[in-house]
Amino acid sequence: MDAPETAPPVAVPPIVFIGDSITEQWSFYRAGTFEAYGLIPRGVSGETAGWVARRFRGELERSGARGVHLLCGVNDIGRNGGVFVSTDEIVATLLGMLDEARALGVKAWVGSITPAANIPWNPGVPDAPAMIDAVNVRLRAEAPAHGATFIDYYAVLADGSGGLRTEYGSDGLHLSPAGYAAIEPLMLTALGRIAPPATAATPAPAAPEAPARTAFGPIGRTGAAALAALAALVVLVLLALAVARS
Repeated sequence: MDAPETAPPVAVPPIVFIGDSITEQWSFYRAGTFEAYGLIPRGVSGETAGWVARRFRGELERSGARGVHLLCGVNDIGRNGGVFVSTDEIVATLLGMLDEARALGVKAWVGSITPAANIPWNPGVPDAPAMIDAVNVRLRAEAPAHGATFIDYYAVLADGSGGLRTEYGSDGLHLSPAGYAAIEPLMLTALGRIAPPATAATPAPAAPEAPARTAFGPIGRTGAAALAALAALVVLVLLALAVARS
């Protein structure tokens, strides 16, 4: 379901979206969402987390935003810099940017790396799904200590085996318009742009049935049934005696 693209009811401070092609294409395919909700696109295709880190502070200062959404790391796994980059290095770079945002007084959100069974432009990279999962596990656990909120896009987009669901992708890694539409409610809720979806109220448990009462006090359901059966038996006996005497 498409996220609403109408303007929020009140003015909101802008949030800058910094990242790689996932962010760049998001602002292209879903431009209405970015415009309606005060989101500033700063995605650059092909950039590794290290390259994003070099321009990170400048983007914050130039945009004047008081919030930043960070989403990158898959190009490090894809070896766009020409060398292997470990998951530890990727996580350290991402957390370093979150620390920088906090030092500048900028609220931060960090998105999970989106799923991919392989790297389309570098299919020789081994264990891409395992590396993506390892980075995401670390980010979920460690982002709060660095002042940031983790947003789990992976859970919405993954096909159950580490790949991107076919209907949400264009090449097995980049998202289709449907993929972006699928994660936008999660993103807008995390950023406080829309209210969380209402949850169904849990029905109150039924009150226990009050026990029947007699002149001797309350009795349970079984006791009440026994008394009813005894009363019926007495009536039958009295009827039988009346017939015998007639």
